[in-house]
Amino acid sequence: MAERYVQTLERSLDILEVLAQSEEPLGVTEIGHRISLHKSTVHRILQTLCYRGYVEKEKDRERYHLGIKIVELGISFLNDLEIRKIVGAYLSQLAKTFDEVVNLVVYEDGEIVYIDKRESPKTISMHSMVGRRAYMHCTAAGKAILSTMPEEEVRQILSKKGMFKFTPATITDSEELLEQLRVIREKGIAMESEENEVGIFCLATPIRNYTGRAIWAISVSGPTNRMLEKDIEKLSEVLRKAGQAVSAQMGYSHINKTLQRS
Repeated sequence: MAERYVQTLERSLDILEVLAQSEEPLGVTEIGHRISLHKSTVHRILQTLCYRGYVEKEKDRERYHLGIKIVELGISFLNDLEIRKIVGAYLSQLAKTFDEVVNLVVYEDGEIVYIDKRESPKTISMHSMVGRRAYMHCTAAGKAILSTMPEEEVRQILSKKGMFKFTPATITDSEELLEQLRVIREKGIAMESEENEVGIFCLATPIRNYTGRAIWAISVSGPTNRMLEKDIEKLSEVLRKAGQAVSAQMGYSHINKTLQRS
């Protein structure tokens, strides 16, 4: 029984690796051919992997790709071993420069999760507690990450999560948000003025990993009146450069950028 269990596990890992290496979803026959496994066995294993969320099946076709569970595992690994260590010094320096609250967030299942934070002596009570989840359409950090995604993926997230109106300033129209994301994509900086919380203004910039995908973002938040008294353009440049520096340490380079655009 033990030997059979190990064999099944090994085949499951083979399937996951094949899907990870493929640039497009694969059918059962294609997967079986690549790992020399009968399609009935591949199908049986895929059913279990889909049930657990490690693989997802396309709605209209019998084709499979990696699921969100794989992303969650990867995020957990990077969060624990790398990202906090790399970003820690930047968060502290930004908090000192801005004299406001600085947050590190991670993308997870269509939302952002606050995973690290640096306070300011002027800190006031805000919703950005470590461990808290937030929607992406109404937060600067969420929009910074959304701006790096293909439009189709953004639409899927908005459709799945909704665009709830938290304040009078919250954007609830997907086309309006998509237009704003195009501007954010060009500038590398997202701004959010009282869209998630009345009285709070926020700036954010994305952090990319070695594939060029933005999984994290750094944000700076403070009272609207106090933030608008600062030199927003200058502070945006400081924040953008911090995000670029962290991205470089996570393996993102100008080569990645060139390949991504081509």
